[in-house]
Amino acid sequence: MRFKYILLLFLLFPVFLISQDEKQDSILHTLKVNTQRDSLRVELLLDAVYYYRSREFEKATPLIKEAIAISEEKNYKILEGRGYLYLSRNERRKGLLDDAIKNVLVAINIFEAIGNNNNLMLSNSHLGMLFQETGFPKKAIKMHLENIIISKNDVASGAKARYYFDAGNAYLYLKEYQNAEKYFLEAVKISKESNFIPGEMIMLSTLGQLYIETKKYNKAEQNINKALSYFEETGQLANIAGSYFYLGDIQSHKHNYKEAISLYNKALDIYNQINHLMQIRDTNSKLFIAYSITENYKKADKANKIYTLLNDSIDSSERNKMIAEMKTKYETDKIAAQKEAAEIKASLAENEIKQKKNYLIGAIIIGALILLASLFFIGRLRATKKAELITIELRETQKRLALEKQYRESELKALKSQMNPHFIFNALNSIQEYIVLNKKELASDYLGKFADLIRTYLHHSDTGKIAIQEEVDSLKTYLDLESLRFEDKLQYTFEVSEGLNTETLHIPTMLIQPYVENALKHGLLHKKNHRRLSIKFSKLDTTNLQCIIEDNGVGRKKAKEFQEKRLKSHKPFAAKATESRLDLLNFGKNKKIGVQIIDLFNEDNLASGTKVILSIPMIKV
Repeated sequence: MRFKYILLLFLLFPVFLISQDEKQDSILHTLKVNTQRDSLRVELLLDAVYYYRSREFEKATPLIKEAIAISEEKNYKILEGRGYLYLSRNERRKGLLDDAIKNVLVAINIFEAIGNNNNLMLSNSHLGMLFQETGFPKKAIKMHLENIIISKNDVASGAKARYYFDAGNAYLYLKEYQNAEKYFLEAVKISKESNFIPGEMIMLSTLGQLYIETKKYNKAEQNINKALSYFEETGQLANIAGSYFYLGDIQSHKHNYKEAISLYNKALDIYNQINHLMQIRDTNSKLFIAYSITENYKKADKANKIYTLLNDSIDSSERNKMIAEMKTKYETDKIAAQKEAAEIKASLAENEIKQKKNYLIGAIIIGALILLASLFFIGRLRATKKAELITIELRETQKRLALEKQYRESELKALKSQMNPHFIFNALNSIQEYIVLNKKELASDYLGKFADLIRTYLHHSDTGKIAIQEEVDSLKTYLDLESLRFEDKLQYTFEVSEGLNTETLHIPTMLIQPYVENALKHGLLHKKNHRRLSIKFSKLDTTNLQCIIEDNGVGRKKAKEFQEKRLKSHKPFAAKATESRLDLLNFGKNKKIGVQIIDLFNEDNLASGTKVILSIPMIKV
């Protein structure tokens, strides 16, 4: 489960319990009066941005950009760095994480150049949280612990509390709950010592999230409700919505799904109001599960459609932005090229007129014609060669595109083989059976595993590679679900050698699961009892990994007989799709993926199973 964290913004600035709207109006009025482009206006712009930290994010963007523009023009380096830091924070709230990372790195470079340690630590803290949200939690922890060491001897303050809070968040992301609780409690203690109430409330809210993960629901509810009262009193919309979201999680864990739905909808109303796309997406994901369990399938379908739409939109936003920039650049270059061609053409026309006037003698005219003919002939030769080169490049491009298309089709077939209709039907049938038998907790757990597996397959179908640990985890989830088909008469084991670094070593995606499915569907399904499956990962050498999939099924010969009986109603494609994909993965590679299938026999020379040995070149990340 991914965690949703509330960013501690502007911890060094005071937050008053009342009259925030009046102060905002006062600052905005002063901005209208003071139009001079100086440091005072920059400070006012950044102060105004503070009041948009939990709502109306779009209104903050032009204010930040004006502050940066004035600072660059007047060489106000500290203010320029703060502007880029504020811009990064605002982009993070809107879910534009790539832009957020790019701008906070600009701020860090500025603060390092001028030796401003306080703002540098704040920027490092923000970058750590961005690392955490983009899947690099260990990098985030390293940055947060460095900030704690630097500020160890400082007096209690909101900034010092923030560094402990950030470290707790990173440990929470890694599910190291004991370390997370230690740093959160220290952050709360420092906030109380420095009378920093806003920070204390946000830290209590996040501590409540930790207690949800550790199933201490009463403690979690107590902390989050205390923080919620403060957020409602001070009008912090984003934090109010976050509190409702996590209170909904608590009720969901307690199986009070109707109360959970009410709380999720309160959170969703606010997230829609402030246009927080990532949180709108995640809240609809929660509502989809809750509505499904309470059998409100119409609302569940609506929530799932919104989740899918937003997830695709967030993932592709950066790609669309890049395409727009490339298109703009292309149009600009095209206009410049047309202008240059027109100037050259005009110049050639003028020279030709002068040349005709100067060529009075027929011999000179004939010589000029011969020269022009020669130039024309050479130009035609060059144009012909250029056309030939373009034709060759076009053919090569067509071949490459055809190969890429074939590769994508192979990946799609492999994905289809993982998501085969029989597996999905069996999984949903099991969920329905649990609901009918009023085993809602089992249905919830099974649905969660099924959703996680589907999400994992869809995510890794685009990446091209997957960490060994992630592959093992997805295979375990898949086998947990499939074991219901065998009525718990399936025993499976995983063995990973100690020499493998399962976090950093990667293999191609969608490679091993089809062979595991084949062992279940063709080998073990036809065996009545004592079904066993083992999957072993080991290191062949410094560059190759070996994966052995062994079952004690009926063997390939017997499986083929069963398959021929049902061939008219079922068209197998998993093996063919996997074979085609292996050919494409090995195309043009020195180190190829090897597959060896061995039929196993017992002492009486009867089929006793199948062993598949995969030799896979490892990808280091």
